[in-house]
Amino acid sequence: MSILIKRRVILSLFTQIIRKTSYNNSRCLATLTQRMPPACTILNANIPNLEIYRNKSKASKKKEKAAAEESDEEESEEEQSADFDSLIVDKHTKIMTTKVNSLRADVILKNGLSMARNKVEEMFYESKIRVNGKKIFKKSDLVEVGDEIDIIKSVSDSNPNFLIVGRVEVLDVKPRNEGYAVRLRRCKSLTIENYEEPWKPGD
Repeated sequence: MSILIKRRVILSLFTQIIRKTSYNNSRCLATLTQRMPPACTILNANIPNLEIYRNKSKASKKKEKAAAEESDEEESEEEQSADFDSLIVDKHTKIMTTKVNSLRADVILKNGLSMARNKVEEMFYESKIRVNGKKIFKKSDLVEVGDEIDIIKSVSDSNPNFLIVGRVEVLDVKPRNEGYAVRLRRCKSLTIENYEEPWKPGD
């Protein structure tokens, strides 16, 4: 009889221990479940926003491309500048870049020598404008790279076979929005030998 009682007591204790353990485990599991964020939140937190990365990637590529083009253009301009600067003949000569809306001879002269438009017209009607040493009959004649446009100022005092001219040489032309960026070599006062078709005062 005593043995049966002992077995029942032991079984009862064992059952209580199992129930308590199971209860504690259930509480722990419930607590963890409450504290853990939903599965979708975890997934969303770990998955990057691909659209943002795509936009950032496109923007960075555009910036890199623009920077590369700007760098290439700067290097090209530096190389051109170095080449053109080596062509300077005296301290009165200047390399310059100006924006024009036309490649007309009178427009290039006006911008290159910083002259008033009516002054250029006056010189034209006095036959004092030459392009590559030749008289032009239209002030609207177009010029191109390599052309030299002169405005005759006077005959040299020291030698009547020489002239004093203002000269603009077209070194480079690049199309721009609604016009051109023109690189010029300008000399406001240059002594040259008279042309093959000589110019004389009163011509």
